[in-house]
This record gives sequence, structure tokens and C-alpha cells, in this order.
Amino acid sequence: MAEFIQGARLDTIRYSQVWEDHRLVEDGLALGPGDDVLSITSAGCNVLNALLRGVRSVTAVDVSPAQHALLELKIAAIRRLDHAGFTGLLGAAHLDGQARLALYARVRGDLSPESQRVWDERTDDIASGILGSGRLERYFESFRAELPELVSAGALARLLDMDDRDAQTALFDREIATPAFERAFRARFNRETMATEGRDPTQFRYVADLDVAGYFWERLRWVCTAIPTRNNFYLTSFFTGRYASVDVAPPYLAPAAFDRLRAAVDRVSIFRGDLVAAVDARPPGAFSKANLSDVFEYISEDGTVAILGALAARMRPQGRICYWNLLVPRSSAAFPALHGCLKPRSDLALPLWKKDRSWFYRAFHVDEILAP
Repeated sequence: MAEFIQGARLDTIRYSQVWEDHRLVEDGLALGPGDDVLSITSAGCNVLNALLRGVRSVTAVDVSPAQHALLELKIAAIRRLDHAGFTGLLGAAHLDGQARLALYARVRGDLSPESQRVWDERTDDIASGILGSGRLERYFESFRAELPELVSAGALARLLDMDDRDAQTALFDREIATPAFERAFRARFNRETMATEGRDPTQFRYVADLDVAGYFWERLRWVCTAIPTRNNFYLTSFFTGRYASVDVAPPYLAPAAFDRLRAAVDRVSIFRGDLVAAVDARPPGAFSKANLSDVFEYISEDGTVAILGALAARMRPQGRICYWNLLVPRSSAAFPALHGCLKPRSDLALPLWKKDRSWFYRAFHVDEILAP
């Protein structure tokens, strides 16, 4: 992953929420008891969600100290606080800034010195609600600031509470997708603006010459019209900046899950480094499943083959790997060198992707590890 590290800022919280549908990870990997999972840390949501499927362990791997600090904070809050304090500290439930800072003071001692430094420098983010503090989330916030001039609050509220594709399509086309709304959306989600304000220029290194704004526009329209919007907390969070409630949110935030989560967080370990180093640091067969997020978005074709080949050689036979494509097409099927060690499971991945509640991704892949 040195290709991504070179030139990338690792002291920034890029994502304070995971925007990859947890159901695709859990169902694509068939997570369950006996699984030892390797997962990109990101914002930690899907690391914690995996625990609720009863897995034996999760190793969270990332090159970013800031992303690990976010996961550490969530784990410390689960251990030290009650559910109301946990969700209040994160910003998933209402709480004033001083109360959030007081909660942080209660959990700070459980953090590593490195993570303490990360959060001690971000007290404004803690006070305002950590779930909105990521670079990408702030970018979405800048777009939401324009929404009152572009679409009525009533139309948006109706859109987010529908379970009828024809009615959704009619409403979206009539009241949401006005020329003014589409122009504003395309202006915020084009290649140049995304690279400089929303993501990072290094994340566009392998993106071909394509209409990025047009791609995102079609994906947004798809998720607003092709699948139910009701209870789609990814879409609600994008449009409103919050979850409707902690019961309609990522599973790790649910009140009913809190006691199970607290009992399971000791199964999480954090590895600071890249994927190959993480699997090399453990005996062969230590991992049965791997969630790679969209890591290949930032990796060359040769690098992709090297990473997938290393995981296939070190993970358990019949284990599974999942990953997303955003703007860069990457899959094991495209590389003959991987055909003898990985079996693409499009029979699993494609039906799941067609139900993906997040509107960003162009593809979802599941690979099965073949016996040597």
C-alpha cells in the first residue's frame, strides 16, 4: 500500500462514518462464529458491526493513525460509558458540546498516547459531534448547506420515507432532480472539487478519463429510485447530516446491541500498517475472512495482484475476501495470475450490490480462496 501512502496525508480523519453498506460485508463474507476477520479500519463502523455477527476476532488494519484513533475512541466509549453516553459522545444522539467534552475526559485514559494526541487536538470536533468530523462528511455538509435553495424540505422528507419504486422515481424526477439541483450536485461532485476538497488527490491517481460528476449523479438517482429509501440511513445521513434515530442507523449504535457489543469489543485488535504486513504478522490460516473496503481504488494493477495474492496465500482455504470498486475497476477476475488462488463469486456479489444502500460504488466483489 506504499503507493497510497506516498503523498497522502495520514493525520486527517478522512471518514468519520463508513459509507459501505454493512449488509454486503456481512452477507458477502457470511460472517459468523469461528471467523477471524481482517478489516480495513476506516471509521470503525463495520469493524464493530462484524462483532454483532458473533465472529471470534476482528483485526482492524489501516495506515492512518487518525482512523485508528477514531476506532479506539469508540471502543473506549463502549467500555466506559452507558449507551446514552456512547451515542451522545459520537453525535448520534443530542448532547451539548460541554457534555461531550466531559464524556471524552472519562474515556481519554483508555486511549493510546498517539490517539490521545489526535483527539486532544480535535476538541472542537468532539464538541460538535464526532460522526460529522471527517473530511468527507464535512464535504457533504458543504453540499447540504445549498439544499434549502434547491429542494423543499417536505419533498426531501417524503423521498426518505418511501418503499415504492414508481412513486420514488416520480417524486425524484418531479421535485428533487430539478435542473438547479443537478447543476449544484455536479458542481460539488466533479473530479477536481472532489480531489481537492472531498477526498485527496492521491485517491484519483488511477481514475481514468471519465465524467465523475455524471457517474455520481446516476448513482444517486439509482439509490433514490431503484431500492426503498425508507430506513436507508446512509441516504438519510447524506441528505440530512444525521440518522433518523439510533434504531435506524448502523447496528453498532442500536440500544439493543449495546450490551452484546460491550461484551465483544475485547475481540478487536488494531494493526497499524498495511494489509500484507498484517497477514504476514500472523501464522498462515489466522484469518478466514477479509473486508478490504475500496483499497484498490488507490493501488496499481500490479499492487492489486500482490495484495490479493498475499492474502490468498496466507488466509484459510474456502475463506472469503470482499471489496468495492468506486471509480477504478479492479477485480481478481481481470488478472490471470490470481485465477489459481481466488474464485470470483459474482453469484453472491452481484445480487448484493443491487441492494447496496450507499450510492457511491460501481461494483462489489467477493472472492473465495482456493485450496493450494
